[in-house]
Amino acid sequence: MDGGYRVSGRWGFNSGSPHCAWLLGGCVVHDGDAPRLGPTGAPVTRHLFFPASDYTLLDTWSTGGMRGTGSHDFTVADAFVPERRALSFAGPPTQPGPLYHFPLFGLFSPLVAAASLGIARGAIDALTDLATTKPTQGGKALLRDEELVQYQVAQAEAQLEAARAYLIETLGVAWDDVSAGRELSLAQRARLRLAAVHASTSAAAAVDLMYAAGGASSIFTSNPLERAFRDVHAASQHALQQAANYSQVGRVLLGMEPGRGISL
Repeated sequence: MDGGYRVSGRWGFNSGSPHCAWLLGGCVVHDGDAPRLGPTGAPVTRHLFFPASDYTLLDTWSTGGMRGTGSHDFTVADAFVPERRALSFAGPPTQPGPLYHFPLFGLFSPLVAAASLGIARGAIDALTDLATTKPTQGGKALLRDEELVQYQVAQAEAQLEAARAYLIETLGVAWDDVSAGRELSLAQRARLRLAAVHASTSAAAAVDLMYAAGGASSIFTSNPLERAFRDVHAASQHALQQAANYSQVGRVLLGMEPGRGISL
């Protein structure tokens, strides 16, 4: 409608929503009953900002992991959103600087992966602490004296640090290019996604090693390894971190179009 948008809908995965005074929801713009189509034939979308008076927060975030994010659903019923509270990520940036010229998902995907890397670092630290006090099953040595545990810690450390270095290097090269005014190619955006997904996958593998090394102690909620196991696997289910992203990246590396999925 003139001057803004009349909106109804429901949105999920709104992290931090219990603490927010405003929430953001992606919308498809309709003309009557049909979606408005852009120049490429794709539906026109806008992201709209809703004040707390416009939305209803639903208590839906009952999950196995990442419970602290409070990523509840919210609904909006026939709210008017003025044009000044609408944005399009498809349009050119309105602010200067590399942050605003960096591809949206190229920036968002590494940020999500960073959480998984942090979880894995915490798991390695927790296992290291546990290994200095927990006796082995026979009770004659500590967990850290077990050759298998030594192997698992070293393997987890290598997986985590290699994934972290790859992500930082790939992100750094892309950031330098954008800072110099160069637009990232499709191949560069694909490699950003690859580095992020690899970081998430490697972090989960590192946590699994630490969870296994902790033995029966790992199943108790008093042990940080229990939470790390739940959280890292919940994080790996994020749309930007799922293993299906490997296929999308692989298509680009093979000289093909990305295909379906979240934009690179």
